[in-house]
Amino acid sequence: MNNCVIPTRMTAQAIHRRGFAIVVVLLAVSIAAAVLMALQSSAFRQAAAGREAAARVRAKWAARAGLEATIARLEHEIQATEPVTAFDTIDALAEVAAGSLEAARWSIESSDGGRSLEAPEDPHAKVNINRMTVDDMLQLEGMTEDVAAAIVDWRDFDETVTELGAESGSYAQQDSVRVPRNGFIKSLGELELVLGIEPEYVRGEDWNLNGRLDPNENDGDKSWPSDNADDDLDAGWSAIITTESVDEGLALSGEPRLFLAEASKQELAGIVEDLSPLQIDAILSYGAQAGIALTDFIGTPLPNLALGSGQFNQSEVAAMAALTRDQIQQLLEGATVYDSEDGPIPGRININSVREEILDYVEPFRQNPSLIDRLMAARNARAQGFVTFMDLQEYMSPAQLGQLAPYIDVQSNSYRVVSRGRDLGSGLEVEISATIEQTALPVVITEITVR
Repeated sequence: MNNCVIPTRMTAQAIHRRGFAIVVVLLAVSIAAAVLMALQSSAFRQAAAGREAAARVRAKWAARAGLEATIARLEHEIQATEPVTAFDTIDALAEVAAGSLEAARWSIESSDGGRSLEAPEDPHAKVNINRMTVDDMLQLEGMTEDVAAAIVDWRDFDETVTELGAESGSYAQQDSVRVPRNGFIKSLGELELVLGIEPEYVRGEDWNLNGRLDPNENDGDKSWPSDNADDDLDAGWSAIITTESVDEGLALSGEPRLFLAEASKQELAGIVEDLSPLQIDAILSYGAQAGIALTDFIGTPLPNLALGSGQFNQSEVAAMAALTRDQIQQLLEGATVYDSEDGPIPGRININSVREEILDYVEPFRQNPSLIDRLMAARNARAQGFVTFMDLQEYMSPAQLGQLAPYIDVQSNSYRVVSRGRDLGSGLEVEISATIEQTALPVVITEITVR
């Protein structure tokens, strides 16, 4: 029997080939595993991104649902066509300050002097910077005369430089692209463009100006911005001033106000009861003049206004009856001397919702502290506060009320809604901040930000 012996050299070659094949197979397996892991990882990331996107959508629409619920409730209040105070409206809006929508929830909060409220913010509880005098602004912490004058120059309607102020030339000298608006300041962010203003003064700890104490605003120096971690929101000037309040919203009927400069006699008689023809002529004649205010009818009797207009003789003035308290109230509730085409007018303070300390930033109150005490005591003693503006006449003379009328009101025409939606599964949050005005129906959204 012949024995077949494989040469040692051939055996080594076979082993070498077999080893090489094993390496190739292992490499292929490794590459395939790596590709599979990469595909799996990508799939996981895409799935996670998809889940996050879905969660963000749920949170966003929950936040939007909070805003829409607030708008719907405000429109309901307007269409009730009955006098309501800021107490009534805020209470109604607070009822929809929290809710749920498809595995997500919304919450609406605001800050009132550092105190957290489950309700929208009432800008009329603050002083509109567009109405403040230099002396008023100097009451703000850190404010200086030159900065206050620069604010006046930014918001006035001319290029005339006030003493210590700044118009376009001053900004050009600073190599700045900023130019004064020469019109009403639209936002606190715009206020920071004024020469000499530092954001820290405007915002304090509330760097995103949302009126809510966020975690990064209550952790000391752990994260920006720096704060004192005392569980209270120090909002700087933004706790005191606003740009979002607007004057004279819709009439009590829910309809646009009657513009006196273009109104007919029949239209005026339709909103104010029992007017004589002579009274109608006097109101329309005075209302057509430039530079007047609707509140002029409070402190000055109608015959005096008619005499000053030069449109009526002595006998007509003598025969003219003064407006009654109810007639003045109806005029205040249904008419305007502002042309809507000129845009909104900065709002007055709502005496029903303002904090007592805010009145120190309004000159007539600052000069008469006893008036603050009297009005605050009267407001707190009334279950519904001051329902109509003429309710205030119970506590002062018509002349005194006429002097205060350019500064205060008893209703609010705008609200700031900060609605935060939270996806219940992931905890992801989206915040919508919007300013809404009851200057038309449907309610107007004048500013909206999504974070």
